[in-house]
Amino acid sequence: MKFIIYLVLITGSLFAQDSLFWFDMNTVRDPLPKTPKILDKIFGTSQLGVLDSLKNTHISTKDGFRLQMVETSLVDEANLNLRKFREALSDSVYMIFEAPFYKIRYGNFVTKKEAEIEKLKLNREGYQDIWIVRSRIEQINYPSE
Repeated sequence: MKFIIYLVLITGSLFAQDSLFWFDMNTVRDPLPKTPKILDKIFGTSQLGVLDSLKNTHISTKDGFRLQMVETSLVDEANLNLRKFREALSDSVYMIFEAPFYKIRYGNFVTKKEAEIEKLKLNREGYQDIWIVRSRIEQINYPSE
């Protein structure tokens, strides 16, 4: 009986061991794989470095300005305007909820002057009732090479 219990414990521990635990990934020194030949021919170089550098970008926030396009208490109206502005405008569009209002804001402007210039441009394109608000804006930090 003791032999059977011993045999079950030994075989159970052998099968429970995962094959990844004994393999040291630090010893692997495979070369970087090539990206698909189509991409390499278009861009002239391997795109893995470019894709890897995009993964290493960091987004931080700082004080700045945005343009407030809409303020409403109706969620359906806010979602409709959000979709409309995302299709029509080139920069980032955000929906912020500050009870009881949904606010649609546009852009990441470091200075108020930049926001004023963009506001005038949007007024000429037919967007009215836009105002500049102080806000936390996103700033993308690219890794230094």
